[in-house]
Amino acid sequence: MDPLIDYDDVSQVHPDIEMGSIEDAPALDDLDLPANSPGDDDVSQLVPDEEALAADRGPDMGEAAGGERRYDHLADRALSYIRDRRSAVHEDVLIAHVFGNSGHVAMWRPLIRQVLSAEAEVVLSVDGYWSTAGRVAIPGDHPLNEFVALDVETTGLRPLHQRITEVAAIRFKDGVVAGRYSSLVNPERRIPLSIAKLTGITDADVAGAPLFAAVADPLLDFLGHGPVVGHNVRFDMGFVNAELKRVGKPPLGNATIDTVSLAHRLIPGLRKPTLERVAKALGLVPGRLHRAEADAELTGLVADRLARGAVQQGFEGERLEALFSAPAARKPRDRAGRDRAPLDRSILADIPKRSGVYVMRDRQGTVIYVGKAKNLRDRVGSYFSQAIGYTRKMDGLLDALTTIDVEVTGSELEALLLEAQLIRRYQPRYNTAMRSFEHYPFIRVDVANPWPRITLAKARKDDGSAYFGPFRNKTGARKTVDLINDVLPLRTCTRSFRDARSYGAPCIQLDLGKCLGPCMGVADPGEYRGLVRDVVRFLDGQDEVLYERLWHGLEQAAERQDFERARKLRNDITSLTHVVQAHGILRDAVENHTLALVLPGVEAGMREVFIVIAGQIWSRSRVADDDRVDAAGRLGASWQRARRAPVRELDHHAIDEANILNRWLHQHAGHPAIVPLRGTDPDWPGIVSLALSLPDDCWTGWQAPGEAGEDEQAVILDSVPAEMLDEPAVSIEVKDMVEAGWS
Repeated sequence: MDPLIDYDDVSQVHPDIEMGSIEDAPALDDLDLPANSPGDDDVSQLVPDEEALAADRGPDMGEAAGGERRYDHLADRALSYIRDRRSAVHEDVLIAHVFGNSGHVAMWRPLIRQVLSAEAEVVLSVDGYWSTAGRVAIPGDHPLNEFVALDVETTGLRPLHQRITEVAAIRFKDGVVAGRYSSLVNPERRIPLSIAKLTGITDADVAGAPLFAAVADPLLDFLGHGPVVGHNVRFDMGFVNAELKRVGKPPLGNATIDTVSLAHRLIPGLRKPTLERVAKALGLVPGRLHRAEADAELTGLVADRLARGAVQQGFEGERLEALFSAPAARKPRDRAGRDRAPLDRSILADIPKRSGVYVMRDRQGTVIYVGKAKNLRDRVGSYFSQAIGYTRKMDGLLDALTTIDVEVTGSELEALLLEAQLIRRYQPRYNTAMRSFEHYPFIRVDVANPWPRITLAKARKDDGSAYFGPFRNKTGARKTVDLINDVLPLRTCTRSFRDARSYGAPCIQLDLGKCLGPCMGVADPGEYRGLVRDVVRFLDGQDEVLYERLWHGLEQAAERQDFERARKLRNDITSLTHVVQAHGILRDAVENHTLALVLPGVEAGMREVFIVIAGQIWSRSRVADDDRVDAAGRLGASWQRARRAPVRELDHHAIDEANILNRWLHQHAGHPAIVPLRGTDPDWPGIVSLALSLPDDCWTGWQAPGEAGEDEQAVILDSVPAEMLDEPAVSIEVKDMVEAGWS
């Protein structure tokens, strides 16, 4: 048994047991023994006398002369008791059952372990529990004829600190549902908003639900002794065992089967085997996810198909049994940083306590990670004591690390911008967030086609289409496109409509009422053109017609009591609102963020002056007190060059920097270091004087005036999650497209 929970306090599991030395161990007659335990009168029938023990002590206490087992009666009694229990049996309770009310528990522990050491059927866990070994019997021709699929919903990810909100178990026999158990559970704490959005389970839903103490016995009765199946079964079993511990019950002893492990072995090439992905790979159609009963049923169906697939792939006999008994492969954690320091700590003495960027290199000098910090020494020093920010994607980083270079910056904003530039340049393998900038998609509306369609595009082309983006979140962009095509009857086919071959033979979308049918000549060009105009204006933040359609669909779903569809539409509307709001904020940045930005320099008394044109950095100049005249001249010349140059489009290379800069400008709106540039010839000497007059601490602790609700734009920003501000960039061409015939 591979324990999921560390039961360091056994007394919580069995109130009559306290772990300690043999002197502290309870006498057996002090324990509350099971009714069928032997009494004082028949102990002699079970326990050998001291002479027999002395004669048999040796390498194998379980064998007598001639190979005959001497203590079969002890082993049989222990095995029978373990088999009859619905869960694992603590060793002290097992000793009390086998040996009765005689002596101390600790004196029998070596004997019971020696007696059972040769029994492959049972195992002893590190926390002192005996249970049947985690092997699954494979009866008959069906590889998995009966099992229980288990799933739980919780308030978080840590069993010892979080609680169950819903539990479901579904019994399967020969691939068919044979029984169900499901219950909401009062977690006795608030459910985080993010969890409530994911599962749909709210505080109000569980307010009147039973506590786990009331759910435990019915759940245990339903689970029985057979194998338990789960998708990442360690998670579900871990939470159930943690709850059982809280109510004074021992952990589950059932064999477990993990569909994640089976999917890894039986479905080659499947990346990130989520329940939904595995189900689709097996030809199943997932319904609503993240509710315990639905997930448990889908997990059971997945397990059944995986089992049948294993037989078709040639698994049989012991090989088939081993497949279902093997635990899920766990990637070992990189303990570098906890158990050892990969670098010489003396390098910290040369790292200043300043903001900046650190660059990690391997033995070949290749950049493997780039990070930024407000305090470089503290941040780099953290790698000597603990694996800060550990994730599976960071496995191996500290093992490969040999040198760290640092670049000091005058401000945190400069550090953010430099970090993005270095990641784009070096493409470090452990920087996954901004490394894939070349894959940021655009939303494309091909308005040059007589029957436009809405799609994703990898790059902007000069093809007459309207482009929105690029989007840092491909999933969010795809969801937006799918939602538009779901609620509007626009075509999704790839026909060109440039010749007669594009017409005739309609697809299923026409029969489903999801397309106006231009291929059959039944679509009204004016109506179709109006729908496309609505999409363009909606994505540009100029119209809310699409919102009205979405709300109408939500109301219809609610009227026919299709609450699952209504909930999905509500969530889609919320997501789409965030995308459009963030898009509008960046559009406004392009239109309004033409300014001079003053930031502190690396050296004392120095300032960095950035010229920002249409939300993008055009140039930067270093300003010192003894360089006022020359600095004003350099800034003026740069401004004139910017006025003569065409506005640069936001592309894959510029989007990360633009997001970082414009988010910072929104957060610091009204700061005296932000100087709007108006007219043809700004007062550059005055701007230089302002830059040098700003105190060094004016950039810390700033709060924009609108944060209290006076500024409408600040209110919008507060309503948009921070990650949403990273997603879309603005399309500079949209206004021209609208004026060219789609308005």
